[in-house]
Amino acid sequence: MRYLKRLLKPEILVKKEQEWTEKFLISKKKRPDNSKYGHTKIKEQLNSMSFHKCFYCETKLKNTPKQIDHYIEISERADIAFDWNNLYLSCTNCNSKIANKEISVNEALNPCKDSDNKIQNHLTFENEIITAKNNSEIGLQTIKKFRLDSNLLDNLRAKQLIQFQQLLVKIFQNKENEGRKKMNKTEIESLVRFSQVDYSFSLMFRILLQKFGIVDLSEH
Repeated sequence: MRYLKRLLKPEILVKKEQEWTEKFLISKKKRPDNSKYGHTKIKEQLNSMSFHKCFYCETKLKNTPKQIDHYIEISERADIAFDWNNLYLSCTNCNSKIANKEISVNEALNPCKDSDNKIQNHLTFENEIITAKNNSEIGLQTIKKFRLDSNLLDNLRAKQLIQFQQLLVKIFQNKENEGRKKMNKTEIESLVRFSQVDYSFSLMFRILLQKFGIVDLSEH
């Protein structure tokens, strides 16, 4: 999870939100029409906002199933079924999150509200395994609510770690072969790239780079 700045409301919602909301409330249906809140233009804006990643776990969603998640559930607030600020992009794993009546969104981290520093105060990683930092209650609830500790996510993060480790080995081999003590600019940038917000599981790599002091992220 990384902080995401919400982009402007899509034009389709500017024009249709009030109409769609009124019709949905009158209908008394339990669920709104997903062809409306899942409109192509809405998905495009959410994809751009999150760099084509799940808002919660940071899995890349290009060419994979993705869903529009209502952050505050329709059963709680039917009047915000088409509210732009309540629409999040999610992978299928995270969208099967624990209901708010069990773990409220107010008890968990919010990628559209909480800064990277706040998120890092509550979440950390041991290799590919996500854990609550210093037994943080907010961290524990966030992991539990969005199922961030699933086997699926562990495996996906492990694959990314292997790529990182292979690159790191290559860099150290080049340093040794060339008799260098420090990494060059290109090598540093290739490692820092893993921690960029547009990269899969960037929080994990951001924490990893800081934890082991491989590079100084404050300079990048």
